Parts: sequence; C-alpha cells; structure tokens
Amino acid sequence: MIFKSTFTKIVVMGIIIFPFFGSAYADFPQTTVGVIDLNYILAESKAAKDAAEKIEKIAQKIEKEVQEEDQSILDEQNELIESQQIMAPAAFEEKRKDYEKKVQNYNISRQEKLMSIDILVTESRNNVLNALKPILEELSNDKGITVLLEKNSVLLNAENMDITNEALKALNKELPSIEVKLN
Repeated sequence: MIFKSTFTKIVVMGIIIFPFFGSAYADFPQTTVGVIDLNYILAESKAAKDAAEKIEKIAQKIEKEVQEEDQSILDEQNELIESQQIMAPAAFEEKRKDYEKKVQNYNISRQEKLMSIDILVTESRNNVLNALKPILEELSNDKGITVLLEKNSVLLNAENMDITNEALKALNKELPSIEVKLN
C-alpha cells in the first residue's frame, strides 16, 4: 500500500483538493456589509414629501369630482323614479336602460380615477428609488461596501454600517422635488 498512515492520507488529500477549493474563493472580494433604511428615505426625503403633498392635492380634487358625479347620478336616479308614473312604460324602459349604461360607464370612470392615485404614488416612489440607486453605488464604492442590505431584513447591525443618513442627504441635494401629474 502506498499510504501507510491516516495522517499521510489526509495531508496528500489536502494537497490534491486544496488548490481546487482555494482557487474558487480567490475570485471573491473581501465582503463589507452596509445597511440602509429605504422606508425612512421614502418617507423623509424632500422629493418624497414633495410628491406626497402634490398627490394629496390631486387626490382631494379627484375626491371632490367623484362626490359631485355621485350626486349627479343620484339626482338622475331620483328623476327617473319620479318620471316612472307619468311616462309610458316603453319610454320609461328606454330611459332606464340609458341610465343603467350611464351608471356602468360612471363606475368604470370612477375606478380609473381612484386607481390613478395609486399609480402616482408608485411612479413617485420609483422616481425616488431610481435617483437613489447611483447615490448608493457611489457611497458603497467610497466606503468599500460590497453588500448593501435593507434595514428591515437585518436584526442587528453596528451603527457605523448604516448609511441611511448619508444617502438621504445626497438624495435631498440631487432630487429635491418630483414632478407629479395625472396623465
């Protein structure tokens, strides 16, 4: 037998196997972890606050329009009910069908208006995140951070790992406001 002792076998196997595993790890950089609180940035950045104010004004305007249209539909319904007794059945049936079509169209339009608010929120959030990405890349490069984690997924971290405030300052300088408008 070529190998006389167990120790010799382990040493020989280590010499044979180590170069394969050692070279696999040689391509990875030393890992430095950073942490960022995206929810805080999305709530406290100047651009996010500006967008929230603009969206709130648009939402109030839409809510007012919806209330006025609701009242118009209700008034038309009352007129239809009152006219039922004085109209011929065929004429009333025609008017009732027109009213039902109008209500269906109104419900679709109302839903689209309410969904447009959600779309504005999503677009403004994406604008903030898109502006934040190059800032995070630059901060990570400057600090040698190779992995950046969202604070909500981290149970415990050292205070010096958190780059949220630095990112927020840079974002506020880069993107102080966002254009928000309905399409």
